[in-house]
Amino acid sequence: MSDRAEFLGSIRHRTQAGRYRPTNAPDVAWTRKGEPRESEPIDDPPARFIEELEALGGHGRCVGSLDEARECVLELAREREAKLLVRWDVEELDELGVDGPLGEAGVEVAVWRDLADFREVAEKAEIGLSTAEWAIAETGSLVLEHGPGKGRTVTLLPPTYVAVVPVERILRTVPEAIEKYAGGVLPANVCFHTGPSRSGDIEMSLFIGMHGPGDVHVVLVG
Repeated sequence: MSDRAEFLGSIRHRTQAGRYRPTNAPDVAWTRKGEPRESEPIDDPPARFIEELEALGGHGRCVGSLDEARECVLELAREREAKLLVRWDVEELDELGVDGPLGEAGVEVAVWRDLADFREVAEKAEIGLSTAEWAIAETGSLVLEHGPGKGRTVTLLPPTYVAVVPVERILRTVPEAIEKYAGGVLPANVCFHTGPSRSGDIEMSLFIGMHGPGDVHVVLVG
């Protein structure tokens, strides 16, 4: 009881007018301390991307063709015993040609364009499939632009998420990715996704997959 009283007394002391002084804040929100360090050169962006992604608990693979990428998706669907896959409605995934083989394997494919309300379907899917606008080698991040045919629920709700990305879209650093959007018209929504979803609570316990997919795979093509 004394500990509780002491704790509440401390709060009262800090919140009474004139008794509590916050720490001194700088005049601006951010103050540069010296020149920023340059990132180490990245000689092999695909290899570095996969290295960083896997350090975060994700899975990466580099393949030479769309045929190999298609087989990666099929293999994953079999391993996860998936019954439903949802995907973006984009030309690149049409060219991937995975819908037919998945159907033959007993996996239903729901394309974003087919339904007015996609959330309920995405919640039931085991796998979400998309492309990415950019991949960032130094952090293992994906840059996703959402809009028509590119629903956020595809990349957030299924427990397993797969992105198929051409190697020519790999950038070396985060500033390079930000520069892509400097001075132009921004898409409706741009997200940086870095590995599986991670959430920490007040007791410093880490949970994987709490607010997004806990199983993330990126297939680099080229």
